[in-house]
Amino acid sequence: MPGTTGYGWKDHGHVFHTKDGTDKYNAIDADVVRDTEGNYWMAFGSFGLGIQLIKLDAKTGLQASDDKTVYNIARRTSSASGGAEEGPSLIEHGGQYFLFTAWDKCCQQGANIEQTTYKTAYGRADKVTGPYKDRAGYTMANGGGTILLERYGRYVGPGGGEAFQDLNRVRFVHHYYDLNGDKYNHIHIRDVVFTEDNWAEMGQPFLGRYLSAEVEHGALTRAVSGDLAITRSNTASNGEYLAYVNTAGSKIRLPMNIMQAGNYLLRYRYANGGDAAATHKVTVNGKSQTVTLPPTGSWGTFPEKSVVMVPAKLKRGGNFIELEPSPNGNFAELDRIDFLRVIRDTIPANGFDNGIRVRLTADDEFAIKDGGYAIFENVVLDSLKDIGNVFLQVKNAYSGKIVIRDGKKDGTALFTCDLSNSSLMGGGWSVAKCSGDMGLRGIKDLYLMASGISGEAILGNLIFEPMQVVCVQEPCGDPISSSSEIAPESSSSGTTAIAPRAVRPDNTMVPARKGYRDLKGRHYEKQIRYRVMF
Repeated sequence: MPGTTGYGWKDHGHVFHTKDGTDKYNAIDADVVRDTEGNYWMAFGSFGLGIQLIKLDAKTGLQASDDKTVYNIARRTSSASGGAEEGPSLIEHGGQYFLFTAWDKCCQQGANIEQTTYKTAYGRADKVTGPYKDRAGYTMANGGGTILLERYGRYVGPGGGEAFQDLNRVRFVHHYYDLNGDKYNHIHIRDVVFTEDNWAEMGQPFLGRYLSAEVEHGALTRAVSGDLAITRSNTASNGEYLAYVNTAGSKIRLPMNIMQAGNYLLRYRYANGGDAAATHKVTVNGKSQTVTLPPTGSWGTFPEKSVVMVPAKLKRGGNFIELEPSPNGNFAELDRIDFLRVIRDTIPANGFDNGIRVRLTADDEFAIKDGGYAIFENVVLDSLKDIGNVFLQVKNAYSGKIVIRDGKKDGTALFTCDLSNSSLMGGGWSVAKCSGDMGLRGIKDLYLMASGISGEAILGNLIFEPMQVVCVQEPCGDPISSSSEIAPESSSSGTTAIAPRAVRPDNTMVPARKGYRDLKGRHYEKQIRYRVMF
């Protein structure tokens, strides 16, 4: 801050510069990346020879003395827009390096907006120095590059972007020009979604919700001209929807980052002004199902009740949803899909969508500081039946409170967990009992708030334990012949959160054991519903 030692910037000279008359590359648009060995590199360049890369000295920030090579990592061979390629952005993910660049003509706005052809292309490499190849195998140094973003609908010239690591995902910020608005530049921030084999796809621009997808922002494949028309409507979410979802072969692809694995409901918001039901094929991570869309009474209008629920199992990280019409003479228009997480017994803290003063540790555990909060969107609580107790697993915290609030930071307190009264459960973990509304129901956004914490607390699972029904008259059911179904698996399955542990009546934790026992000490392989078991 001003007045303190070391405040301000000191000019240490040029890191790199272009020499007039001798260099064919341009020393502009610098971007710095750290490789997996801790070395720093700087990409730069535009037009001419394209994108260059040099090694930096980690202490001085100048070009490293042990490697003076100027690596040419990307170059256009097309004459389009003068062979324009600029604005490099580098990021490491999964041990590989991703180079994002901007192609073609930029910055024509206002009355000249239609002249803008700017777009975003990328490739990846196993080494930071390359070679960078696109998804078709062509090297970027010889004209290759997979197009990630280009003009669609009102969004002209999406480019000039920067990839960066956020709390629990990679994001990409870029500018575009609004054809239907002021025709000048605006900003989108999107998720970068990685496939199983570590290729990047571009997700939704952030429009206020983490677990919602506006279908007009998906990757659109049109079987015929005019299909999947981005259309304006005052009743559509974000003011736009897709009309003419009509033809076999047309497809909407929605890459989505999901932070909590498990069972979800896709709330499918649509309009069907016809006389009979339309059908769509919905494919989630390669698994397809047919969805029936009954008439809603009108076209181009989207009341919140015009939805169907589509069950799906999602994984933690990148998920890919594809929507296709199944033509049967009836049609449906699409507006938005919400991803609703179904909670049966557990919410893992590391499944948060975003937050402040929070982070994921190297062990993928959720850490929070005093005054921090985390957001958990679209939590379906209707599967929580007859809640008896609520517990929170915690490490490194012996004072303070965690409060779960409804819908916003200052929303109604649903549960309060007093960390000063937590009980030791082993492995460095303790468990705090939470007080609050045991009749919780509905679909809610939950805000996890921390107060009075010293240092940084590590949180595991928020566990909803069903009310225990004590058998007062024998027989209470035979574990071998009972037809009672076993309690369904937690919706947090597949995450790295800690599995819940049983709790004694005095709220101390039961040591881990195989199987279960009832109040009389009898042991069983499986848990029996409506019987108190530990």
